[in-house]
Amino acid sequence: MKILHTADWHAGRVLKGQDRTPEIRDALQEVAEVAKQHEVDLILVAGDVYDKKNPSAEAEAAVYEFFLSVGEAGIPSVVIAGNHDRPSRLDAVSGLLGKTQACVVGEAKVAGEGGLFELNVNGELARVAALPFVSERRIVRYADLLGHDPGQWTERYRRGMKLLIDNLTADFTPDAVNLLLLHTTMEGATLTNSEYSFHCGDSYTLSHDLLPERANYVALGHIHKPQPIQNFPEQAGRYAGSLIQLDFGEAGSDKHVYIVEAKAGKPTELLDIHTLKSGKPLKNVRIDVGKDELDKKLHAVADFGGWLKLSIQLDRPRPGLKDRIKQQLPNALAVEFSFPEAEAVQVEKIDADKLDLVAAYRQFYEAQQAKSLDDDLKRLFVELLEERSDEVGAEAA
Repeated sequence: MKILHTADWHAGRVLKGQDRTPEIRDALQEVAEVAKQHEVDLILVAGDVYDKKNPSAEAEAAVYEFFLSVGEAGIPSVVIAGNHDRPSRLDAVSGLLGKTQACVVGEAKVAGEGGLFELNVNGELARVAALPFVSERRIVRYADLLGHDPGQWTERYRRGMKLLIDNLTADFTPDAVNLLLLHTTMEGATLTNSEYSFHCGDSYTLSHDLLPERANYVALGHIHKPQPIQNFPEQAGRYAGSLIQLDFGEAGSDKHVYIVEAKAGKPTELLDIHTLKSGKPLKNVRIDVGKDELDKKLHAVADFGGWLKLSIQLDRPRPGLKDRIKQQLPNALAVEFSFPEAEAVQVEKIDADKLDLVAAYRQFYEAQQAKSLDDDLKRLFVELLEERSDEVGAEAA
């Protein structure tokens, strides 16, 4: 069974005011052509189909066009929701996309309720465990569905995810091609700094030993840099990465789709790493006017065919300079200035990724109220924090 693995399309992405949807549409057309040329039997889409929970009409059109194209070619797909997607929205169109041979799983489901299913792919049996992104808050609900006390999973994301993965893959047997789709962060994964950091922190990482050895292939989404899974057989699972360079943290990186061949009861073989040509490249340009000639530096990047981010260190404020640069370089999406003297007096920055908001709230409360934070109030704060993160997480990436 020949399988194409892709993820993190982020259709509808807007970067510094620039809509990237036309580039993503071109990339999706390229992926569809790759699937046809390689005569793949199945396409796996490991989450973050859209960039926002309420995507634009243009973003939806680009996605539907892809599934229509591969569906007409007789190529089925399996799609899961990522943290940027609205699961219920994907589930709502699952029947429609089913007409294009796309099997969509929006909300996470346990085995017996749609999380595990079988596909007959050109005469071969594929057993698919599809696990969309699950937040810590939702782990409690799924643990309850599996007959466990929800309270014990409140702050134990890994144990809850292990419970789900074990449930979905329990029926993996050597007589079928066993596939696991996940949208999550694995230990040791290298981020590009364009992912939503709240859902990529230590509390959301999974260890490779949670992945079943019986899986022929584990298709991962969520991390935008294509890479294998740490301490896991490279041909048996990996991150496909994002479809195009989504943010300047991904500048200079190649984008791929993977084509693997999986056979029941045998090791999977990596057939091809196709480097995508679609999507404009991104470039970071740093200029120090104390050392560099500004106009010469700007002229050097004038013919760059992608999007630019300029970080310019000035000795003094220069009114009108940003407008002049924007006029000279229409592809400069960001022009940022810094001043050495101002930097010297800046206070130490807070690392948001390492900030424990619950601990910070406790400290604030106890300083203001002169009494300890009670458990009920703490629990309410945690619930509000997690609900808010689900609502704005995609837009913050």
